[in-house]
Amino acid sequence: MIISLLLLPHGPQEAAAQLKFAALGNWGFDSGSQQQVADTLKKIAHTEHLSFMVSPGSNFAGGVSGPQDPKWKRLFEDVYSDPSGALKMPFFTVLGAEDWSGNYTAEAIRTEVAYSPTVAENEEGLSIAGTADATSAMESQLATTYPKWTLPNWWYHYLMHFPASTGTAFINSGHKDMSVGLVFLDTWVLSSSFPFSDVRTKAWEDAERTLSLATKLLDYIIVVTDRPIFSSGSSKGDSALQYYLKPLIEKADVDLYISGYDFSQEVIVNRGITYVNCGAGSFGVGSSMVKDRGSQFYTGQAGFCLFELNAEGIVTRLVDGLSGETLFAYKQLLKRRPERKTIDAFKFVSQLPEVKYWAVPSMGKMPGRDVFVRVVGTIGLCIATFFASLSVASLVSRYTK
Repeated sequence: MIISLLLLPHGPQEAAAQLKFAALGNWGFDSGSQQQVADTLKKIAHTEHLSFMVSPGSNFAGGVSGPQDPKWKRLFEDVYSDPSGALKMPFFTVLGAEDWSGNYTAEAIRTEVAYSPTVAENEEGLSIAGTADATSAMESQLATTYPKWTLPNWWYHYLMHFPASTGTAFINSGHKDMSVGLVFLDTWVLSSSFPFSDVRTKAWEDAERTLSLATKLLDYIIVVTDRPIFSSGSSKGDSALQYYLKPLIEKADVDLYISGYDFSQEVIVNRGITYVNCGAGSFGVGSSMVKDRGSQFYTGQAGFCLFELNAEGIVTRLVDGLSGETLFAYKQLLKRRPERKTIDAFKFVSQLPEVKYWAVPSMGKMPGRDVFVRVVGTIGLCIATFFASLSVASLVSRYTK
């Protein structure tokens, strides 16, 4: 499966040059508020003219059992369908911990299964065969009223552009079009616990190569993953990603790092990079006891994130999924990229890694939602037990004197 590297903005665009999209994570958890959040998203999509959506992981609680699992219709198609086509747009995603606990291959091949009527898949959803009729597939796609599921591989990239307005940003950038790159990374595949070292090595190689070329190609660089590097939510971030991935995204001077995982919404700023958690698409978890030192705003309210890119910078909005109210907005100005030269763009595009589906064999039961947290939690429990034992010993000593 190979996808095109260039995508023009979908749907009508306003006169003021800009690109808008939404992020919605942890949405398929069959909660009472999932439909409410979806309805609010549809209303905003009507007025905001969104071009696409991204889902930063854990799309379905417990994953799916196969290509024909009823969850596809009950938690995705029925919930996000809209007769007006408000959400009829690309739905770029990565898998999260919940997805990997089910039939992950079925999620990877979903696009071909859903839009290719002559595709035949086996019972486990591990292979596909047959040649799809292009016309029938297109008619099938046009007939839908929900977002088009897009997951060409566990890691991949998508490049797009939009026309820039005149002004100081236009003068500084020296070109009329603003280029945007989304780099999707599966944090479980990147993990040292992932059981297939050849796949993990390839994922890291492609990620490093893509990010190193991004600074030469793009005005805006956006990374989308499941796990956050920093968070005030339940995970408190990921130490392995801080050690291995953070240096790569800092070297590339990434603009946005969008994650899901934690059931909350948050904006954290660290060394010029905006880390946005959008994991409350189905429900939120309430307040945070300990905030990350770079946290600008945190909420456990169910909702989604909106992003607007223009010639001046990026505006991130955290939206209440019930009322549609903007809870917090943060603006990051356009970065100056010395290596960015329009004349060399096509040369660097050809050097990007090929987006190609890599089959992952069955790996049995997942080791757990968060191995690191379990280990740290165990250590913390041991420490707490040690101090509790000291306290008891002190009391016994006091009363026996």
